Amino acid sequence: MPRKLLLYRLRVLFTISFIWLLFGFVFHFNQVEASNDLGVHISAISFAFIFAFIGLIITATLIFYLKPAFNHQPVWLSSLIKLALTVILLLVIAIMSMISYYEFLYKSDFSHFLDSFFTKVVYTKTFLMFMLEMCLMTAMSIILLEVNDKYGPGMFWSMMKGEYHKPVQQNRIFIFLDINESTSIAEELGHDRYFHMLRRFFRDITIPVLANDGEIYQYVGDEIVLSWPNTPDNKIKALKFIRNTFYLIERQKSVYQKNYGKIPGFKAGVHAGAVTAGFIGVIKKELIYSGDTLNTTSRLCSMCHSLNSSYLLSENFMNDFYQPHGYEITEVGTMELRGRHEPVKVFSMKFD
Repeated sequence: MPRKLLLYRLRVLFTISFIWLLFGFVFHFNQVEASNDLGVHISAISFAFIFAFIGLIITATLIFYLKPAFNHQPVWLSSLIKLALTVILLLVIAIMSMISYYEFLYKSDFSHFLDSFFTKVVYTKTFLMFMLEMCLMTAMSIILLEVNDKYGPGMFWSMMKGEYHKPVQQNRIFIFLDINESTSIAEELGHDRYFHMLRRFFRDITIPVLANDGEIYQYVGDEIVLSWPNTPDNKIKALKFIRNTFYLIERQKSVYQKNYGKIPGFKAGVHAGAVTAGFIGVIKKELIYSGDTLNTTSRLCSMCHSLNSSYLLSENFMNDFYQPHGYEITEVGTMELRGRHEPVKVFSMKFD
């Protein structure tokens, strides 16, 4: 697994495990401490960390095994399957943990130990509530993972913190990346097969996105829009994303040719400028960037074919920016862009 993808998944894992830890304290004070009929006394800190450890195992199983295994199933079905499998795992972990802890209290024969364990632990109200709480936390973890995938890295928590509750002025870099000859490829492959190729392509380029700290803003048909805060370092990362994506697809040529009979090429427009950012919607919230910056980036992408260049950069992007090693950037000229009053100086990019 690529390092950046692993680190991203580990951040999600430990964030959700921390939520389990907090709920462990809540459950201890509301249930264990208030009406403990287990016959076993345990401190709030110890209980919370045991609760969080179980949550860590459950969430890791979801992230690294169950989620990829059922990724192609409908969300409701995959969620039910994952919940059922994790509840079984949960029962095994909880009972084994309780047995391990409870065994220290009994040094008599095994039959007496089992009788005491089921009578004083498994059949108690506290243990039933413990298992119910675990199941609810597992369901919450599944929902959080689905919501996090929906909004992308960081976006869900930005919404929860109210970061974009009011419109915010930002200066950002945008890349509009579009599949070449998408209409003719879709007609040749058929819409179903083309969709599978598109899904494979977007899945593959997730690695370059994470490797270069990009934010996936939107998928629009066979186009993906990426964004970064406008800094010199992020300009390098934006170009590295394009380069990494190009060579990744080059390495995967044989796989695409075998599965789809086509190798997806792509073009990209790169621009930077001011935008207004904020969440909109009532029954479906979504982060929206608005402003001329996005329109200009889209126009640059659409001009790639007419200018016989795969990657076009704007003058705004090139400001305060040096040409990095390994990239050949040349000025194309000042162009009139549809829908824009002022002309834009355009640059073409190639890889050395």
